[in-house]
Amino acid sequence: MTLQQFFEQYSQAYSALDARAVSAMFTRPFTAVHHGVISVFGIDEEKALYQTTLGILEYYRSQGVCSAQCQILETLCFGNDLASVKVRWTAQRQNAEPWVFTSGYQLKRENEQWRIYGLIQFDERRLPAA
Repeated sequence: MTLQQFFEQYSQAYSALDARAVSAMFTRPFTAVHHGVISVFGIDEEKALYQTTLGILEYYRSQGVCSAQCQILETLCFGNDLASVKVRWTAQRQNAEPWVFTSGYQLKRENEQWRIYGLIQFDERRLPAA
């Protein structure tokens, strides 16, 4: 499976707001940075990772998200089985402007399948010059 195919599947699971399908694409351990907060889920924390994913997707559902598409912006490969990918998301919402945001993913290949071991939700506000 290519990275493009992986993100097509990931986008489909996200569009369906399917927490089981989305969290199944994550490894354990798993690290996420969301709104500046680091969360780490250990190897035995599959249920906690699922519950967190479910909570995020339920929030999206409550905000009218009805589909999400992603576009790969940048890919850095580290050999054949590790990659870092920057993705732009467009989340369509019912009766509201779409959300457009950028995320970074760290992936590794396990049993010939790509899986996400790290996720970064970028803060796209402009920071003042130093």
